[in-house]
Amino acid sequence: MAVDEAAEAVVTRLVRNVAPVSTDSYREVFAGSARVLVPGVDDVTRFEVPARGAVGQASLVVQPTSVDEVREVVRRAYHNDIRLLPQGANTGLVGASVPPADDPVVVLSLDRLTEPPVIDAVGATAIVSAGTRLSTLNEAAARHGLQLPVDLAADPALGGMIGTNTGGNRMLRYGSMRRYVLGVEVIAADETASVFGRLSAVRKDSRGIDAVQLAVGSGGTLGVITRAVVGLVAVPRSTQTWWLAVEQPANAIELLALLDARRPGAISAFEFVARSAMVRTLAAPGAPANPFGDAVPEASILAEWTLPGDDAGVADDIAAAFASGLITDGRLVDAPSAWALRHRVSDALRTYGVVVGHDISAPLGAVMAMRAEAIDAIADIAPDAVVCDFGHVGDGGLHLNVLFPTSGGPLPPELAAAIRRAVDDVVGRHGGSYSAEHGLGPLNASRWLGDTPPIELQMIAALKSVVDPKRLLGHPGHPYNLIRS
Repeated sequence: MAVDEAAEAVVTRLVRNVAPVSTDSYREVFAGSARVLVPGVDDVTRFEVPARGAVGQASLVVQPTSVDEVREVVRRAYHNDIRLLPQGANTGLVGASVPPADDPVVVLSLDRLTEPPVIDAVGATAIVSAGTRLSTLNEAAARHGLQLPVDLAADPALGGMIGTNTGGNRMLRYGSMRRYVLGVEVIAADETASVFGRLSAVRKDSRGIDAVQLAVGSGGTLGVITRAVVGLVAVPRSTQTWWLAVEQPANAIELLALLDARRPGAISAFEFVARSAMVRTLAAPGAPANPFGDAVPEASILAEWTLPGDDAGVADDIAAAFASGLITDGRLVDAPSAWALRHRVSDALRTYGVVVGHDISAPLGAVMAMRAEAIDAIADIAPDAVVCDFGHVGDGGLHLNVLFPTSGGPLPPELAAAIRRAVDDVVGRHGGSYSAEHGLGPLNASRWLGDTPPIELQMIAALKSVVDPKRLLGHPGHPYNLIRS
């Protein structure tokens, strides 16, 4: 039996085991367990409006301030068959953190779970609460010359970063969140709200399968993350940031290889912005200045070097790239303005029309071929669409955004679906991923269910039956909530 046919036999839409309940009933259940916010009475907008995507609707919001309060909330949910949506800063991009508008869910906000980080400067670790923001952790760590180097445009909560295994701008050098999670404390949605995992700062531990890692990337469906121990690294003594002009986008990876060979391991970011995206970003209101003056190359590369000290030798590396013909311009720039321009791309593109986004990746040597094939496939389906791609090509990732100008009218859903299928086919041929760094959620549930082997579906269903036997945790549309054994 083919994998997709077998998957269809295993996968089923979640049985609705929770009947709609009035807001008053929810409030009565959770009264006294934690702070309760009631829609229509309290302002719950920030819990319902995502960073991107459709606005949701919370039946209630509960905000515990301690692990004991989290456990009490979970126990009450279990005994009253009420779904809980664990939520951090609500900065996710795949819908997993947003309460659905058509399905009753109580938002379990962890934004008040914010005990000050406990920094171990000798061991380079920190104990953090799930609601602690990345900026708060790094402010505390910086006093010891340390940082959590998973760098993002948003300011997410640590629990959400773990739940999505987020990547970020400097994954090329530092890797994803999984690398830094040494321990977690997780609350299961069983009868007693059992605690599993461990808050251990031990880096060397080979005692079999690690329950800690079950929480990483689980999207709040395999337990509620309350605290974690994360590894830290030294703050770099010096950085240099350059904008590089590339007229042949296909040469971007060759350029990275040349620069890395000259200064191995020093490049911490290598960001790609196609001309179509850069032109629109520079033309958007409030845009920073064009780093190249009046010209816009076919591809702009934002390259960052992390150095042990002041080092003017990077300029020699840029000169070598010029001599090789791989770049036509190079500008040493201040980091804040360079990153401000890079981070404006997504928001700027949405001012021009409807964007169909893809968070894709491939092995480094295949990423630019994947890009070219995807652009051709999109052109065959939607010749009026404009591919405005950008992203972390240095680690094989790309945000392949397809722009439909506002003048074209509403975007037919079937056209968007056809584009996604075409891009997924290209990504699959190159051995890549349709979820490079944003995690799993309702947005990509059907893809995951369709290409995950049945035995893996059964394994996750078995885990759910232990840590969440009533299937109460996470977004109802999260793929982990759409399978059963």
